[in-house]
Order: sequence, then structure tokens, then C-alpha cells
Amino acid sequence: MKLYVRLILSGAMLIALAAGFAACSGGPQTEATPVVEATEAVVEDTPVPTQPSKPVLEIVGMDETISLTLDELMALPATEGYAGIKSSTGKITPPIPMKGVALKDLAELMGGMDETTGFNVVAEDGYSITFSFDQIENGSFIAYDPATGNELKNPVELTAILAYEANGEPFDAKQDGTLRLAIISPELNQVTDGHWSVKWVNKFEVKNLGEEWTLALNGAISKPTDRVSVESCGAPQCHGSSWTDDKAQEWVGVPLWLFVGSVDDEIEHEGPAFNEELATAGYSVDVIAADGYTVTFDAARLNRNDDILVAYKVNENQLPEEYFPLRLVGDDLAKNEMVGSIAEIKVGLEPIVVATEEAIEEAAAEPVEVTGSLVITGAVTQPMGFMEADLRGMEVLKITAEHPKQGKNDYEGVSLNALLDLVGVTDGSTTLVITASDGYSSEVSLDDIRSCAECLLGFTNTAEKFKMVMPNLPSGAWVKDVVKLEVK
Repeated sequence: MKLYVRLILSGAMLIALAAGFAACSGGPQTEATPVVEATEAVVEDTPVPTQPSKPVLEIVGMDETISLTLDELMALPATEGYAGIKSSTGKITPPIPMKGVALKDLAELMGGMDETTGFNVVAEDGYSITFSFDQIENGSFIAYDPATGNELKNPVELTAILAYEANGEPFDAKQDGTLRLAIISPELNQVTDGHWSVKWVNKFEVKNLGEEWTLALNGAISKPTDRVSVESCGAPQCHGSSWTDDKAQEWVGVPLWLFVGSVDDEIEHEGPAFNEELATAGYSVDVIAADGYTVTFDAARLNRNDDILVAYKVNENQLPEEYFPLRLVGDDLAKNEMVGSIAEIKVGLEPIVVATEEAIEEAAAEPVEVTGSLVITGAVTQPMGFMEADLRGMEVLKITAEHPKQGKNDYEGVSLNALLDLVGVTDGSTTLVITASDGYSSEVSLDDIRSCAECLLGFTNTAEKFKMVMPNLPSGAWVKDVVKLEVK
């Protein structure tokens, strides 16, 4: 509709209007007040155009694709909690408050999912990683203690979210993008592997994950490993690697030595999972196909060898039936060693006997006699005694540390945490009592020790005499002539 209004302006009126505009722009002002007599005018009621919001997320389903703006995403039910990460080098980024939309709520937008599907999460730079149905629905991720970086033995409640806020503020677009993935919990009690915390997320793809399978990993411990765990480990930001064969086919997988390292001792994932001492001492590794065909390797050949891969993809697809689900490939293999249809990886080490709670209680009730220049007793699964030769057979560390009273000095010894891991500290323990040969003792919080990577049982210039090296802890913890450590 148009309205017709004719404006008749006299010369004086135009001058007055000009004076008024001059006043608005800081020019000379006039007292003339323009009067406009309206008889007819033309006014268009055309609305002022508005700039539509751009989508920030595309979700590609099996049958449909939807796009969401940031406002639309923020209108969905919000999920909040604390998220932090542990990098592949062990660096901890402490948990902070994050807010966003749970992946399971985004799955509902696409009609829901089941065990055969997952989300392939894609970033602006093309990086992608797949989240399984179990991870989306149940938060099945490995979590670590934010203080020590040790894997949590007791599960905590975890939820995967597409976050749009951290500490109540939007993300820095240059550093994180508008959206990023986060694994949250209700409390400040966990961090997760950094490769799950994808930045610059702009697309989700509903993915058919295909047939499920499980790889048997047996060694000092047994660890059945499913498809999702292998694919997660094979993510580019985790331990993924690739090999191109003579037919230009690209095989993607995880180095065999990492599978071995997850079952060669009690350290499954965090820290130095592959035990080089054991590998040097020697043992065999059998890679066994479903039909029983077996290829055997010496552990020394596998020691951090990235040229022998357990592949789960070829040319971006799951393996063909003749090799499915896994095949051994790589430059360091002969043709007859490239075993396919892998069902089991068997590490030739004696199984570690894991003590039950009942056995631990019985052991605690009956004192165990241990001997040595240094003994470790108390709330441990295996009290042990050590001579200096035993300790020097472990990894010896050399550090420079500042004594609270004596200043900086060089020290040599073995990791206190490595010793505690060796004897197996029982759940619920809180204190380490350090006793000297003259009867002097000092109590130190286990939490303080667990967060001290450089705390050592130090060697001295006298054989079979030891001292505590406790950086950043009070002088009372630096006990001399130590003969006993007791966990309480």
C-alpha cells in the first residue's frame, strides 16, 4: 500500500532545516524552527531488510540434512558441566565450566540412533573423528585424575556435548571456532583425552559404523578391545598412522607396539604404557588370525616401531571380507607376515594376578615379613624390600631440585611414584609415612606425592643409604637415611 503526501517547503523552511542539520553536526545553530505543512506525500511501507543469521552447524543424516544457526542451537536444551583435557604428551589442562548441547540431544533431532550408528564430527580444517552410540548415549570415555593424570579406576558420569560457551563466555573464534566438542562431568573430578575435544566444529555426519567386532589382547593383563576403541586410538590426534602399499592403497591403523604396551604390564594407556625394560629382556608377540594362522615377533623388533601397523581401514573404508576386521601391514613386514582377519594379539608374559578386595584385607590382617635396605609396607597389594642394586635396575632419573634450606643441588634416584605403582597402593590410602634409620618419621599426603613427578627416592654417596628428594614440599619431607616407606 502507498500513502500520498505532498510536502510544500518554502525557502525559509529549507534554510531552517539546513540550520537544524548544521546544529546536529556541530555547526552554527539558529533559532528558526521549521514548520512543515503536509498536504500529500508518498511513503513506501516497504519493510527494512534484515540480514539472516548464518548456520554454524550442519547435521547430515541418512535421509535428511538440517542446518542450525547459533541462536537455534542455543534454543535447544542446554547441558553444563566441567571439562578438561590430557594431551598425548601427558600435559593436563584443568577442567573449566562449559555449556552446550548434548550429542544425544542432537541425535534425537535426527530421529535417534542405535548401536550401528554414530556421529562423524568434522572441523572446518577437515579433521574428523567418530563418536560411537555408546559414547554419545552413555559417555563411555577414559577419564583421568586432573591432579595426577592417572587413569581413574572408578567411573565418573561423563557427557559429550557440542559446547558454545566456556566460563560463561563464547569461545574465541580464532582459537577454538564458534563450536567445539567437550566431555563434561558434574564435578571438577576428571579430564579426558585431548583428541576428543575437537575445535572449529561445523558438521556432524550420521555414520553407519558397520559390523561390530572385538580384538582379544592377552598378556600380563587381558583387555578385550572393541572397534570403537581401536578407531579412537587411530584418530590423527591420538596414535593414528598410515601406510601406502605398492598399489597406491592407503591403509590406516595403529602401530602394533601400542597394542602390546596396553597389556605388557598394569599401565594400559597413560604414561609410558610400553615397558621398554621388559621388551629388552625379551618376550614374543603372536598375531593370530581367525583361522589360526599366526605370525610371531620378538618384542625388541616391535619396540616403538611405527612401521608395523594394525590397520582397520583401507582407502577410507572398512577392510574387505578377506582381511576384515584387522590386518597387519607396513614397510617393516614381509608379505607372509601381513596377516589378515586378526582375532587376537598374544603377548608372551606371565599374567599379573590382580588381588581381590578380600585378599587385600586378609593380607593387611597378616603382616608380611619383607627385607632389604629399603622396605615398602602398609596398604599395598604387595609389600616389597629393595637393595640398591634392585633400585638401580629401575629407570634412574637425574634432576636439579631446590632443597627448602640447602638451595639447588643435583640428585639421582628412582621415581617415588614408580615405586608406589610397583607395590600397588590400595584404594582409599591417603598418607605415606617415611621412616629413617634413627626412628625419625614424617607423614606426607599421597595426593602431594602423586602430583609430584620429580619426587625421588634418592641415592647417596654411601652404598645402601637413601634419602628423599621432594621438590616443592616442606623440608620435613626430605628425610635422610630412609629405611622404610609405609602407606596408610
